[in-house]
Amino acid sequence: MTKLQNATASIVSLDPSDVTKNPWRYTWEKNKDTKGPQQDFLSMVKRCRFYYERDPLTSTTINKLIDIGINTLKFHKNGLSDNEFKVFEGMKNKLLGFAEDMALEYLISGLVVPEVEYGSIPKDELKSLGIKKYDRLTMPKTMWIRDPASIEIKASPLPDKPSYFVTVPDEMLYFIRNSGTYPDGTEDQQLYASFSTYYPDFVEKIKAGQNRVLLENAFIIRRRVTTKSAYPTPYLSSAVDILEHKRNLRRTDYSVANKVLSAILQIKVGSDLFPMTASEEDTQFMDGLKNQLLWRNRGNNDVENIFQLFTSHVVELKWIFPDISILLNDAKYQEINQEILFALGFPRILIAGETERSGAGDQEFASLAPIKTMDNFRNKILTVIKEIVYQVSKRNNFTSVPEVEFEPINFHKFDVYIAALSKLFDSGGLSRDSLADVLGYNFNDEVEKRASEQEKVEAFNVPAFGENPNSRPPTSADTTKTDVAKPKTPASTKKVINNGK
Repeated sequence: MTKLQNATASIVSLDPSDVTKNPWRYTWEKNKDTKGPQQDFLSMVKRCRFYYERDPLTSTTINKLIDIGINTLKFHKNGLSDNEFKVFEGMKNKLLGFAEDMALEYLISGLVVPEVEYGSIPKDELKSLGIKKYDRLTMPKTMWIRDPASIEIKASPLPDKPSYFVTVPDEMLYFIRNSGTYPDGTEDQQLYASFSTYYPDFVEKIKAGQNRVLLENAFIIRRRVTTKSAYPTPYLSSAVDILEHKRNLRRTDYSVANKVLSAILQIKVGSDLFPMTASEEDTQFMDGLKNQLLWRNRGNNDVENIFQLFTSHVVELKWIFPDISILLNDAKYQEINQEILFALGFPRILIAGETERSGAGDQEFASLAPIKTMDNFRNKILTVIKEIVYQVSKRNNFTSVPEVEFEPINFHKFDVYIAALSKLFDSGGLSRDSLADVLGYNFNDEVEKRASEQEKVEAFNVPAFGENPNSRPPTSADTTKTDVAKPKTPASTKKVINNGK
């Protein structure tokens, strides 16, 4: 009696250590963040920073808030001379860049520790800023933001006045204590001299053996502090769990796509009528079939057009693919993206320029929430900008301190907005300068241009306005005043009037 082949099967766990974590199994009674306020804050900031760098919807939302919120700065003279006012106009781009950096850190971590150091700026650098009337000025030399990971916040009996400490990294400790030498022996005396010049107290404390230094900074910004902790709440904190769920969906799609690329070729040999046996003939047949299938992988062609396979009638080849319907269906991301936007309080219309359903939604009503978010960090950042402006005026003995503000955020429809401005201008409630500024023009520049144009028009005897189609060229006869005879009243009309009397 012929012995049949044994059918065997096995299941192998490819990665048993990869256990999916469910963020929703934690409740308010069992919170997984139990390492202390600072560690909880740093862990949340790390996750927020990761998703800002990796998730397109999150990064676009934050970038939109910054691009719209930090638009431009407006300075008002407030008694300054023209040359003094040009100093602040020259600082505008540098201040805007610093404001964008503060806004980004505010939206990612919620903790902004600005550092501004002032120094003497020579004439060459002033010219690059568009300042030409001064040989030397005291202006911001460095403007930067401390890493929130190096900041420790201690709650005080006064909740609105906590203490801030900076933890100095080991490499910086070694650099300062060895007078500008790094642990690998590299020296940078210029950087060490800058530290000693701009931060003398800090360098002295580090050399005295301190690893933590108390920050005496009155312009530290915190976002939405709760009574539970002195650390702020990051803007993305309410969306982190949803973002993790979205990333797990991405991992699922990638896993399915990977299995499609590495599909299984199932080879069935034998049937009920012609079973496969353990005989030498059947074994040779299996070896020959295996060699034919392995031979096709020895070629250099990436794509197989035709492959010849010689088998008997009992051989069946079948490709096994996983179900890819879940991969092709993108509806699973629509709901989760909507939840992310809900958590961030940002409308879809400001990202894509349209609502999810046509005709459903109002642009002005949808923009109320992001406008309040932008106004919040604009007002806090403006306190730092005003301090910089004050210090520049004070250190250079200017006659006054200019007023500074951000441009208003305008989400109104353009035609409605212009119509309202026109009515306000006609009623005398708006100046020409402000009206031109709204439309992107400078009134003083336009007046000077018009005066220059008028001189050229009169000098070259050209018409002040462009000619219309079929219009006649101006002549001397056109400029003379002609008397037009008054039409006589018809007699019938006179009779009617007399009868009316």
